[in-house]
Amino acid sequence: MTKTTQAFLPFHFQMMDSAIDLLLPCEEREQLRIHEIGRDWFGREEKRFSPELADSEINLLNTLAGESCLVSNPMLEVLFLAEMYQAITDGNYTPLLYIDSTTETLKRTPSHVGWKVNPTMKSVTLPQHTSIHLQGIEKSWSLKRLVDYIKKTLSFSQGLIVADGDVAVWGRGGNKQEQEQEQEQEQEQEQGLDPWIVGIQNPWNHNDKLGAVVMTDGALSTYSPLEDSESYASSDVLQCTVAGQDLVECHVWARLLGSLGMEEGLSLLAKRSDSCEAIVLSKQGQLHYYGQEASLGQRWLDLQVDHYHFNNRQGVDRLDSLS
Repeated sequence: MTKTTQAFLPFHFQMMDSAIDLLLPCEEREQLRIHEIGRDWFGREEKRFSPELADSEINLLNTLAGESCLVSNPMLEVLFLAEMYQAITDGNYTPLLYIDSTTETLKRTPSHVGWKVNPTMKSVTLPQHTSIHLQGIEKSWSLKRLVDYIKKTLSFSQGLIVADGDVAVWGRGGNKQEQEQEQEQEQEQEQGLDPWIVGIQNPWNHNDKLGAVVMTDGALSTYSPLEDSESYASSDVLQCTVAGQDLVECHVWARLLGSLGMEEGLSLLAKRSDSCEAIVLSKQGQLHYYGQEASLGQRWLDLQVDHYHFNNRQGVDRLDSLS
């Protein structure tokens, strides 16, 4: 019997100057409902996290620096996430900045300086003359939460979502334990489906690709420091793509690889993450691969790699490099 696959329908949304594209295998009669859910979802997130909205929750929190400010549960969750990644990255991800009174510019605060949280009151107090800059994790967090909602509440067993350089996919093989929890009919539909293949844009040539990532369930994030006014000009990285299971984790590491540079960024990634892999394009046009050797040709396709950095995954904080 010939296997049939339900058609995927596209959905388009906007959040904080980001175009968001969603693909779901749904009927046309479900389109209006999905549009309404997505519009409401991203509308709430924009009112919560957008620095462009004067009355957004993040702007209120920054305006009241030095005072206690009541915050929502989602804001608390993202702030705890920001604290976690600040620790994981040895303080290189710095969500709290201070205002230099002499230059009126924002600068990184020392890692020991942070906000105070009162979990009982659900309030946060920022140090005086500081401001929170989440550097995009609020967007990747919102996408990740929406994917969870679509999978678990709306029961869509397959899908893809893209926002700028962030991509999350699910339902093309996935986690065996999760599959066992699905209904038998849904399991049969997912078996044998081709995985998602996501192309990676070549920044030198928009009509060309650096390669592709094969994913059944997972995420990737692509970042270029040249497109970010807050990045470090001294970085030798032109563009990097990080692939893994968690979208927020991929976003943080892609941003850090781009801003810290090749040597420092890859060393920190090898030290702090055992699940992410990456390709990094230098400003000299050299393509570096970081990850497991077995992933080449399986997870990563069509790469023209100049330098290999194999992580031995044995708990040793070093890279095995081959040119």
